[in-house]
Amino acid sequence: MDFQKQDGKPLYQQIASWMTDNIHNGRWKSGHQLPPEQELAEQVDTSRGTLRKAIKKLVKQGLLEQRQGHGTFVKQQKISYPFAQELVSFAEAMDMKGYAYETDVITQKMMQPTDWVQNHLEIGLYDLVYYIKRIRRVDNEPALIIENWIAADRCPGINRDDFDRNGLFKSIESYATSSISYGVRKFAAKALTGEEADLLQLSEGDPALYLDQQTYDAEDIPLECSRIVLRSDQYEVTSVLYR
Repeated sequence: MDFQKQDGKPLYQQIASWMTDNIHNGRWKSGHQLPPEQELAEQVDTSRGTLRKAIKKLVKQGLLEQRQGHGTFVKQQKISYPFAQELVSFAEAMDMKGYAYETDVITQKMMQPTDWVQNHLEIGLYDLVYYIKRIRRVDNEPALIIENWIAADRCPGINRDDFDRNGLFKSIESYATSSISYGVRKFAAKALTGEEADLLQLSEGDPALYLDQQTYDAEDIPLECSRIVLRSDQYEVTSVLYR
């Protein structure tokens, strides 16, 4: 493998770019162990010193990690959700990025709304809501807990939908008497309760990102409200802002 004539960049930068491509293209997946330094240096036809400089660069960037006595590994990357800039569901965000995910529906039922739900959906005590509680998993690990309360009279028949397979917004748009227009999200950092920690396979008191959401139609009528608990050790929310 000859990096000498590429782009006029220093050799260690060329090697770092090659390793970065291997990570981003999925050839080296999260947890992949790099070959021993001498073997990898021979593979890319460079000195161990130059190779170490390239590895150090990627360790600093958070792409690689070195474990004492074990070697160098591809560091698990946080999955980035555009929840702060787009009105998308978790399922839609995962589909856009090409991630495989699974859904476990814990609870789904018709119920009377709590005070919190009444205020968020602008309904009365005797206006039924359809309640769904789900766990979303990525790579067999729980990613977040989602609780949704949907105004039943504004989405008639939605209780018949398959939420093991379908995303919330697509389901609402299939059953609602009006289409989704916009949403309001509030973000807060909190500590996990014991129940939340059990569901996310973490410890009680671990930090997590909480999202409160209200979704409206074009007439400013709320169709659903949600509470989402997102584990912050592996997942992050992104926002791109323009001026």
